Amino acid sequence: MMNINYLLKTFKTLIICAAVFSISSCVKEYDENYIAGKFVASDNCPDLYKMIEECSKDKRIVILGECGHGDGRTFEIKSEIVRYLDSVGNYTLLLEGMNPFDGAILLGELPVLNINSSLLNIHNSWNALWSQTKETSELVDAMDKNKIDFYGMDVNPTYCNYFQIAYLSNLFYSDSIMRKNLFDYKWEKLLEIDRNLYLLKDSIVKESDYQYYDSALLAMKDRVNNENVSFNKDAVSLLIDNMLSFSNHVKCGFSVTCDSCINCGIMIRDRQMADNVAWYLDHHPEKKVIIWAANFHGANEISQIRYGKEPNPDLYNEYTLMGEHLERMFPGHVYSVAFTSGGGEIGYFNQDESYPIQPDSISVEFALRQSGIEYGYLDFGSNPKLEDVPFHSILLGYHNKIGKWAKAFDAIFYIKENSKAHGIE
Repeated sequence: MMNINYLLKTFKTLIICAAVFSISSCVKEYDENYIAGKFVASDNCPDLYKMIEECSKDKRIVILGECGHGDGRTFEIKSEIVRYLDSVGNYTLLLEGMNPFDGAILLGELPVLNINSSLLNIHNSWNALWSQTKETSELVDAMDKNKIDFYGMDVNPTYCNYFQIAYLSNLFYSDSIMRKNLFDYKWEKLLEIDRNLYLLKDSIVKESDYQYYDSALLAMKDRVNNENVSFNKDAVSLLIDNMLSFSNHVKCGFSVTCDSCINCGIMIRDRQMADNVAWYLDHHPEKKVIIWAANFHGANEISQIRYGKEPNPDLYNEYTLMGEHLERMFPGHVYSVAFTSGGGEIGYFNQDESYPIQPDSISVEFALRQSGIEYGYLDFGSNPKLEDVPFHSILLGYHNKIGKWAKAFDAIFYIKENSKAHGIE
């Protein structure tokens, strides 16, 4: 007769083994290799453009991201996607790196006035990181020839921004109603503050300067909105909103991640970019938009991704980014595509250095690289089981992070080999 203790021990061992097998099976089922296997693979990149068209056909906002601002092959593919989507739909391209003020001037919604018209072009008004690269040249040419509708959505300064206070004084002087208030402001002081802000000399701008600058702009905006002025008051009101946002951005610390303060420059910029997109859609109800931006700005629920760096590994819990703001403003009408790569190199067009892309061995990009596919597309909407599955990816600046990526983006576009951006020859 078999010992009862032996039987119990054997039974317990079987239960533990079954549990371990069950857990390991689950881990294996949803690891990075499993995620990589869900990508639709293609050797012909344009085949995937049709997938974006189909998946976003009922959306009003399509966001095309990028891991970094020196990703030449990504620029080239995004440029092709913009032209493809525009050929099948009524889209406007909204640009990170271009301010709405530049868009309004370039499109004739506001007069040129004191701005040097010979320098007023897309190459100056869209940040050189993109506009002066070989990879975007065909897209820029299409915009320049009015074959692609475009507008700015960024808070950061571009060409026209350096003339804002001077521009407002000229604009107000040209209007009989606003002219009466010109002497209410210390324009020389405002010009000096404006110049220091846009040259990022925030260390010499005093608290009293910020207060005077902001209060003067708010008074101007109130006056514009409450008078029957001769110029496009909506465009001028938006210009002032962006001037105020940029002032607060610089005051908080330009392009600085403020670990201890939720109202940091990143948050201010992303909120205003979302407001700029909403402004454009409200004023053009017949249009849909494609947004050119970094993956980071296009993220919905960035809190689902672990930042993972000291001293604040949970930093992303504090952020609400442009993509999330837009999803709240236009629920169900945002389709955000994050771009990533499995290898190659990246680098700014105006610098000699280039940097290799080396995915971490536990990342989905590494698994995709090992699979050998040239291009891949993962639409999370077609894979609902992945919604709550965490996995590793280098989607944010090529730094390996773990998170529930399906809650941050609607799709991932994979490129096997990226390349450094090149300047126009």
